Amino acid sequence: MTGPRGLLDVRRFVLTSSAINPAMIALKEAGARCDEAFALLGGTLSQDGEALEFTSCFVPEQTPYRTPDGVMVEVSGSALHRANLEFYRRGEIMAGQVHSHPSDAYHSQLDDALPLVTLLGALSVVIPDFAAAGTASLDRWACYRLIGPSAWRAMKGEELEYRT
Repeated sequence: MTGPRGLLDVRRFVLTSSAINPAMIALKEAGARCDEAFALLGGTLSQDGEALEFTSCFVPEQTPYRTPDGVMVEVSGSALHRANLEFYRRGEIMAGQVHSHPSDAYHSQLDDALPLVTLLGALSVVIPDFAAAGTASLDRWACYRLIGPSAWRAMKGEELEYRT
């Protein structure tokens, strides 16, 4: 269970292939159309509450947009509700989001202000090049933790583990 501190006490996230591979497929498919895309990740806390292992993915219905300022995605409240219900039924916490960017991976102002996952301490992963290289570009991924309203902190390498 999470309390008022959300996931801020989690010291390490584990991304498993069962969670990230479906996300990569969705991001690559959208990227082939030059669209950004989002996937949500669910997982469970370790017994001591210091680690969260992501074990599944949910790709919500979304609408991509191309604007003069770049690309973006809109996910409705009802689509987020369906995602939350699905993770709840799986006994998981919706604690991560993954999305693509057309070039470099970073958290934009829009990413900061309008996350899909709003639980304190949650994970946000941005994949470069519309996820074309998949997990082979892991060293270029940008990973952040939500530390307050619209406030994100770049993660240190030891905070994230990728497990195939």
